This record gives sequence, C-alpha cells and structure tokens, in this order.
Amino acid sequence: MLSRTAEGLFWLGRYIERMETAARLLDAGRRLDSLPREESSRHSEWTSIIIASGATNTFPAALEDADVESVSDHLIRDANNPSSIISCIEAARMNAKAVRNAISAEVWEAVNDTRAELHIHLKKETDQENLSDFLDWVRARGGLAFGKIGNSMLRDDSLLFIELGKWFERADATARLLDVKYHVLLPNATDVGGGLDYLQWVQVLRAANSAVAFRHLYSRIVDAQGVVDLLILNEASPRSLTTAMSEISTILSKLASDLPVQQQLAQSAMNTTEKLRATKVDDIFETGLHDWLTNFIVDTNKMAQAASSAFGFGVDLAQNAGETTQ
Repeated sequence: MLSRTAEGLFWLGRYIERMETAARLLDAGRRLDSLPREESSRHSEWTSIIIASGATNTFPAALEDADVESVSDHLIRDANNPSSIISCIEAARMNAKAVRNAISAEVWEAVNDTRAELHIHLKKETDQENLSDFLDWVRARGGLAFGKIGNSMLRDDSLLFIELGKWFERADATARLLDVKYHVLLPNATDVGGGLDYLQWVQVLRAANSAVAFRHLYSRIVDAQGVVDLLILNEASPRSLTTAMSEISTILSKLASDLPVQQQLAQSAMNTTEKLRATKVDDIFETGLHDWLTNFIVDTNKMAQAASSAFGFGVDLAQNAGETTQ
C-alpha cells in the first residue's frame, strides 16, 4: 500500500474518533456543570474541559473565564481549533476523499453526509437542551461511520490502518476524559470520597458511556478506584486503555513487514500491553492518577508518531494531537 494512502486511512480513523471525543468531553462538562458547586469554583468544570482536550493554546479567552458558551463554541464551531468537531469532520472528509479507492461507498457517504448535516446543526442555537441533543447526534454519527467501516470494508490493510488510527485516538481520549476529574476542583479537600466526589465520578462514567458497564462488572458504589480499574485496566471495557493498547499491538503485528523498524514497533506495543495488564489500581494511585495519565498520553502519542514514521507517512494536520494536559 502506498504510504500516502495508509496515512489518509490512519487519520480518517483518528479524526472520526476525535470528533466523538470532543462530544464526550463537552458532555462531561455539561454533566459536571449540573452538580452543586460553590460560587468560587463554578467555572472549574469548563476550565478542566479545555485543559483535558489539549486546547489551551487555541482557546481564545483566559482559562478562568471558560464557561459553557465559550467552551462549546471552541470545541464545536471554532475552525482555528484543529480538534473542534467542525475541524475533525472537515479533516475526516478530506482524508476520505483522498482514499476513495481504498474505502467503500458506504463509508464515504457516512462521512460526507455527516459533514453536510453538521452545517445544518450549526445554524441552530446550542442552549443546554440543544447541546445535549447535538452531542448525542455527533456520537451517533461517529458510531455510524465506524459501523459502516466494520460492515462494508474488506478485512485487509486498509481496514487495519483505519482501526489503528481509531485505537490510538481512543487511548488518548479515554486518558483525557479521566483526567477531567483531576482538574475539577472540589469545594473542599474533605469532600474527596464524599457525595460530590461520587457524583463527579458517575458523570465521568456516563460521558464515557460506561455507567451501565460499571454496574454489570462491579458490586460496589462508584468510586475512583473502580472507575480507574474499568477505564484503564479492564479489557472487558471497549474504552479502557488496556483494550486500546491490546488492539494497537494486534494491528501492528499484522501490519509489520520484514522491516526491523516495524517489527520493533510491534514488539514495543506488545510490551506496553503486557505492562498494562500487570498494572494494579494501587500502582496508578501510588504514582498519582494525573501524573500516570499524563505519562500515558505522552508515551501513546510518541508511539503513534513512531507508527507514522515506520509506515512512511508524516505528522498529523492537527498540531495539538500530542499536547498533554498540564
């Protein structure tokens, strides 16, 4: 496969997943914003969303002034933000158009129709009710696109490169969504483990579409340790970091040729997967959840860049793909 085709497929998968990620982060902010807060910390939810999204360099206002309107506009409509929903769907369509011969007609139609419908949605006001409906629509369109990819494409290298992009992006996205909780300031340190802490973790689970999964898998009240186990370590979860890295490892092993750089990359991904499988929840909290997630985000984006190099294509159009939370 030509490297430019592999590149287009890889970023097609990443941008569809990144579009969903922006919607999930906004949903997390919307849910956290609905919880009782002290006046002094009323904007911390939206500040946390900007930080976790990696958009601190493109956000046009001071972080402490972030609110539902400014953050929603930046993560939905702002073309100057390469990770906004409109930027992601434009980039996804551009990549899909460039690789039309490598994808099915159904995939092209799903991406192209999403772009057309998005512009209709953007003409509407995004008040609290409309915002919820819009975010549901974005996630549904992402699911539709990946459904078309899985149901209509041959099981060949084209599909593998799309899947590789998707799983790299999902690993980054889940880590950022979890890190939102770190940046949301509790009114008082004594509230850790209390009612508000519980409600915040529940909203993070819901934004990750994992609240029902938590109830099925754990006979316990929602707490930090349980959420971390589900979204980082549990391979039964389709959104966990271990699941994502396992998929990345499998795909890289299938794509690797006789080139040593590709074989080394596949082995590195396998080693990372095994290390995650051996990790315990207590190990993560001993390091510090925020620090652990930051290290994971940095290492995962380095591996994605190594994959780009190993398969002969360059860096992403979005310059903040590897930007970490602070």
